[in-house]
Amino acid sequence: MPHSRDNRKRIDKRLKMIKSRIKFLQKRHEKERCNGQIIRLPFVSLGGLRAAFKPRHTPIDPGLLEASKCFRRISRDPSKPLFIHGSDGGLLAYRSNLKDDEILSTLTESLALLPQRTNLKFRGVYRGKYSTRHYCVWCPYQKRPYVSRELKADGEAGHAFLKSNKRLWNRISDMLGQISPATYRQFLRYPLPDQLERFCTAFAGCVVNLGGQDPVQTAPHRDVKESIYGYSCVVPAGDYSGGALILYDLKLIVELGPGDVIFFPDSLIHHGNEDVQGNRSSIVAFTQENLFHYWGRKYKYFNNNKR
Repeated sequence: MPHSRDNRKRIDKRLKMIKSRIKFLQKRHEKERCNGQIIRLPFVSLGGLRAAFKPRHTPIDPGLLEASKCFRRISRDPSKPLFIHGSDGGLLAYRSNLKDDEILSTLTESLALLPQRTNLKFRGVYRGKYSTRHYCVWCPYQKRPYVSRELKADGEAGHAFLKSNKRLWNRISDMLGQISPATYRQFLRYPLPDQLERFCTAFAGCVVNLGGQDPVQTAPHRDVKESIYGYSCVVPAGDYSGGALILYDLKLIVELGPGDVIFFPDSLIHHGNEDVQGNRSSIVAFTQENLFHYWGRKYKYFNNNKR
């Protein structure tokens, strides 16, 4: 029963723990924000992007593609976090740096140990030639969440990758709790069934993009299955140059280097990469919207927090 006494007790206990963690993270966030670079965009709002959201892939405006050559470029600065806000004050993107060589080296080494896979098409949408796989819990086309087919196929290698990068998952989850407490709370609020776990701490899992001889270079797209009211996190790795992130709807090009991280609502914003030289891979931590559909059926909770 969604509102049984035992369920309420368990969920209340989870919420108290989450709120306590958020309170701790927010104290650290205040100092960081004072030292950050803040950009406000008058022509786009987070609320407007959500209102215009379509749960299917739509072609990007050819004029916007052509205009991308003249988009404002945000240079890389590992010492200073970047906050990009819309006209309604909503956070559209946040860039920071891990500032931890050990986390970055572990990610780079563990990526090299993974088997290569042929890149898949997502409902016919071509994103690039790089090798990719999803290591996550999600709930597409079924009533209950389950472990992704690609994680099952990679078996021990996939689980070893997730385990070896535990510090990375903890770090980016803490960052999420700092920049968007509402998203952090939504992602962690309810338990998963059948002893399933969130593989990336607050995030349900990640996409692993392996560059190798064909560095990860994505074509313009939106990740329409990801959380509409949340954020995903991109972490690039490798020895490369170029590959800046193009945020088409924001008319911005954000430079990213190894160890940088960027959070943005990838279901709402068309994005892709500039040309890459060298060996570039990346991971994208995410939680899909279909998990909230499951929690809606199970606990009568719906992911519509617009903060």
